[in-house]
Amino acid sequence: MKSKNIPSIEIHHSDTMDFEALSDKINEFYLDFIERRLRDSDLSTDEKIAIIDIIKKQLKLRDSNGITK
Repeated sequence: MKSKNIPSIEIHHSDTMDFEALSDKINEFYLDFIERRLRDSDLSTDEKIAIIDIIKKQLKLRDSNGITK
């Protein structure tokens, strides 16, 4: 049985690494992952919108708590 958890990413970096570019790539990876999972699911459009709304609320909550930038 497949796990339905979003995979964690471990980053090994150097002193010369561009963290902003890396952050954009990681965000794009997660966006692609979520988009693919929603597209491949049997959920209705309303259910998919509800999931997106929950994700947005969680991101806003993390942003207001200073977890994300």
